[in-house]
Formats: sequence, C-alpha cells, structure tokens
Amino acid sequence: MLLSGLRKKEGIQAFNLVIDLAGSGRLAEYFNEDLSMLEHYKHRQFLRNTKNAYITIIPRQLVMQIANSKPVSYSAIHCYLYRKHLKLRLKELRSFYASFMVRHNIISEEVDLLQGRVSKSIFVRHYLKENPVELRDRVMIALTQLEQSI
Repeated sequence: MLLSGLRKKEGIQAFNLVIDLAGSGRLAEYFNEDLSMLEHYKHRQFLRNTKNAYITIIPRQLVMQIANSKPVSYSAIHCYLYRKHLKLRLKELRSFYASFMVRHNIISEEVDLLQGRVSKSIFVRHYLKENPVELRDRVMIALTQLEQSI
C-alpha cells in the first residue's frame, strides 16, 4: 500500500486480484506491462459511486512478487504488524505516499488521480485520453526513491 497510495480495502483487493489473475494466466487483463500500470477501471469491484481508484502505477517486479504470494486479509496484516510490535495504521501509508509524491515532482492533481480522488467524468475526459507514459516515468522515479528510503 505504501508503493500504491491505495486505500486499505483497495490495496487488499488489488493484491488478491493480482494473485487470482496470475494464477489463471490472465494478469494482462489487469496489469498493463507497457505502462507498468494496474488498470482498476476494468474491474467492477473497484468502481463505486465516489472515490474510485482507476489506475495505479507500480513496478513490474513488485507485481510479479505479489503474483507469487498468497492472498491476504486486513486481519492477517494487522496481526502481523502486532506480532512485530509495529505501531502502524495502514491509512498512514496512504498519507505518506501522497506527501512523498508531491515532494518528488508529481503534481497534486496527479496524486489525486493515483489515489482515487478524481471523478469518473474527469478521468475519462482528461486522463484516459492523454499519453500516460510521461506520468509513469515520473512516478516510477519517485517510487524508486521511495523504495530506497524505506
């Protein structure tokens, strides 16, 4: 969740969906390898009336690690953190992600897009039609720096 900026429910759903689709050989339906992007908008469980996460730019090697994992739940993550004596709330990861991205050349509107604070009409009119390669490149640079800092 730290490297995606997703809400905890979305992060867990995305994690488990990657595992399910990879297991059935259909990961390309969700992960666009050319853009290094999870395309949530293609899957109903991510689409609600408001607060929709449409895309997540994430390193390919992380997606492959997730694909070889076992499904998780919030309680499993919570228990793991408790056993390790880590006092961390998952929503803090989302906040840290947003702050880090803004400090590393991702404008706040793009962070809003990545974190699901953009309405469907704005997403379709502006972001879906634009070339996302430049955004991907800038986000990947920031994610590399974020990985190195943790």
